[in-house]
Parts: sequence; C-alpha cells; structure tokens
Amino acid sequence: MDPARNPYRPGAGLRPPELAGRDLEIRELEVLLEQAESGRPGPALVLAGLRGVGKTVLLNEFATRGRTRGWAVTQLEARREAEWTAAAFRTLLASGVAAALREVTGSWGFGDRMRRAAGTVKSFTLGIGNVASVQVDVEALRGVGDSGNLALDLTELARSVAAAASERGVGVLITIDEMQDLPLSLLAALCGAAHMTGQRDLPFYVMGAGLPNLPGRLAEAQSYAERLFSYRVIGPLAHDAAFDAVTLPGLQEMAAWDVDAAEMIIEASHGYPYFIQQFAKEAWNHASTATIQREDAQSGIAMGLSVLDEGLFRSRWARATPSERRYLIAMARDGEGPSQAGEVAARLGKKTNSLGPVRANLIAKGLVYAPEYGQIAFTVPGFADFIAREEPTEISDPINGLRS
Repeated sequence: MDPARNPYRPGAGLRPPELAGRDLEIRELEVLLEQAESGRPGPALVLAGLRGVGKTVLLNEFATRGRTRGWAVTQLEARREAEWTAAAFRTLLASGVAAALREVTGSWGFGDRMRRAAGTVKSFTLGIGNVASVQVDVEALRGVGDSGNLALDLTELARSVAAAASERGVGVLITIDEMQDLPLSLLAALCGAAHMTGQRDLPFYVMGAGLPNLPGRLAEAQSYAERLFSYRVIGPLAHDAAFDAVTLPGLQEMAAWDVDAAEMIIEASHGYPYFIQQFAKEAWNHASTATIQREDAQSGIAMGLSVLDEGLFRSRWARATPSERRYLIAMARDGEGPSQAGEVAARLGKKTNSLGPVRANLIAKGLVYAPEYGQIAFTVPGFADFIAREEPTEISDPINGLRS
C-alpha cells in the first residue's frame, strides 16, 4: 500500500489516529472542567505509567480540550533535577502563562483582574532579575509574587491568574510532562499553589504525567499530595481498545485488516500503544493489497522490533556504563520485573548497599525506577527482551559481565 497514506504514527507524544482506550480519563477531565466552571473545582488528574503507554498524548489531549473551552493553558516538560533550577522554572512558567494570557485576551477582555494577572506574571520573575515578556501595557505588580520565595510567589501567581479566569467562567490549566524529574522543592511549591487556590474555589489546575514513581515523589514533596490529586495509572490497552487502535485507522484509509493479522500485532505489542503504532506502520508498508494479511503482520513485527532496537532501546543501552549494563542484565533475568534489589545484587556477587550508586545513576538516566522500597524496574516495556536479544549469553551469567 501507499506509504504516503500510512495512518500510523509511532513517535514521542504523537497523537495516534485513533485515541483508543482513554475515554474514561478524557471524560473525567471534561467533568472536572465543567465543575470548575461552575465554581466547584475538584482534584486535578495526575497520570503515571511506563514509557510508551501514551501519557504524553493524553496530557496533550487535556491541554487541547482546555483551550477549546477557553481556558488559559500552559504546557511544560520537566528536565532532570540538575538542569531545572528555581530560576529557570520561574522564567519558563512565567513565559508560558504570559503566552496563555495573550491567547485568551480577546475572549476574556482586559479588565482589572486581567490587568492584575498580567502584572503578577511580570513581577513573578523580578526576584531573579528577569522580566517575562507579557506584551501588554501593564507594569509589574510590585510586592505581589516577587518575594523570592518560590512557594509564596507561585501561590500569588496562581491566585491572581485563576481569579481573572474565574471572572470569565473558565480556569487555568498547567500541564507538566515528565513531572517526576522536578526537584522536590518545585513539586512542593506547585502542590502548595494548587492547595491554596483549591481552598478558595479558584480554578487553577496543575496536571502532570510521569513514571510510576510520580505519586510517591509528590507525596514526598507534600504529605497532603495524596489527597490533592486524582491519580490514574495509564497502562497497556485492553484487548478491544488495542483492536480498535490497530484496525480503525486502516479503515479510515479504505484498508482492512485480516483478524488474525490484527491479533498478531496486539499480541506482539502486549497492548502498548507505541508498539502498536510501530508494528502496524511497518505492516502497512509491507502490504501489497488493500487487506493487511498475516504475513504482512509478521514482517511488520520483525521490522518494527528492528526499528525499536535501533532507536528506542539501543539509545538507552548506549547511555549505560559497563557496570550499569551488568546491573541491567541481572535485572533482565526477571523479565518485565520488578526485580528485588537484593536479588540483583546477589546475582552480581555484590552487597546491596555497594550497588546503590549504580542504581542511582540508572534512575537518574531514566532507565529504571523504584516502584517500591527495595524494588527496581525498567521504565520502558520490552527492555528485558531487548537485552536478551542484545546480550543473550550474559543473561545467565551477569557476574562475568559483558562480552569484550
């Protein structure tokens, strides 16, 4: 079939042609926004799950639906702790909120509350000697949001902008992808701002997406975070949703799937949306008729695995040092895991404490995470299978390490 008509879209954060299996979360968002517009804001949604399950896509969908309703929406992507300083956060957040205010100025008007909100955005960065460009004729609101204490200033910013939004019957939505990478101090400040505005029934929402350890990070930052957010675990698609994700995009392009071929894609992908898109894309490109057959699916899976190995998996493998790779190899004996840190250490002939720096480095590189105390797991599904393909003989003998 014509590759130019291929509807499947594997990629980081790319919206698939059929956003299957996420109706519940989208409906929850719509209800939440409706309640906030009626003066009854509820807890914001936080999405947690492995890479490749579609968290970023869903978070982007939240932002799109907020904008459609006339909300002021700011989208951020967190960086690793060493890179995301309080000063950098202030600048990025102020710039994002300023852009959101510019976007809604036409529908909100420019009354007293909007003027105060714009002035607060400017003052928010004064403490670091930098003024965000708001591109409106207002002065910085001195004494509001410029104390230099991030938690206090962010709360002032949230109240001011949310008050302007509330006057127009809408709200403010800030989405943060890779939220688990934020320093605890920034997470605490965000929680504090959401907490204070919620107590005043102001429509200010911080919605994040991150790895499965995100709820734990938020709870570590603020003890009340477990009650501040509504957590949703985003995992692989159920069978029917996966079948829709495989077949419906093809039907939109007047192409059909043999049922067995579709089932092969579902089984090979384990329902993970990113893998579905990759395998289905390759199967489409291999097909010579308007119906994708079993042999097309077989070729698509083989080619898709090759693409994943060269891109998604090997790029991560290359970031690991030899000692870190030995640790990953020892983990891979447990398949998708999670692995017990003590058992991994025993396989390597080491004491658990001595491997703490190795494990910490792997977590910092985003290759693994700690689902619970004493456990460790891969952040990317299928990584254990990749290691088995990459280092097949070392899986059974991780102590002796990698091939020379």
